[in-house]
Amino acid sequence: MMSALPMRFFLLACLLIAGCGSRASVDFDQERWRNADLGTRERAHMVGSLLKEHPLEGMERAAVVELLGEPTPTDKWDGSEMIYVLGPDGSMMPIDHEWLLIELDQEGQVSSYRIVAD
Repeated sequence: MMSALPMRFFLLACLLIAGCGSRASVDFDQERWRNADLGTRERAHMVGSLLKEHPLEGMERAAVVELLGEPTPTDKWDGSEMIYVLGPDGSMMPIDHEWLLIELDQEGQVSSYRIVAD
C-alpha cells in the first residue's frame, strides 16, 4: 500500500498529465475544420487560431459559411443564428460538448460570438 506522500505525488502527476492534453492548440486549417470528426476535439484545438487569424465580427454570413462550412444542425440554442460544434468538452470525463455560437445583426453580419460548453 502507498503511503500518503507518494500517493499525493501520483495523483498530482495524473492531474497534470490529464490537463495537458485538454489545452492543445493547433493552427486553423479550413479543410481539417470542415472534415473534422465531431466526436473529437479537433475543432476545439483549432478555434483559438481561427479566431486570431479570422476576426469574425463584421463578417457576412456567407463569408463565415465559406470559411467554416454550413453550421451544425441543432435546436440546442433557440435564437442563435450559426452554431458550430467544437467537440466534447475538455474535461477528463466529457459529458457535454463545446460550441461556437455566432450571432448576426439585422444586416446579416456577425455581431458577436462566444464559446460555450453544454
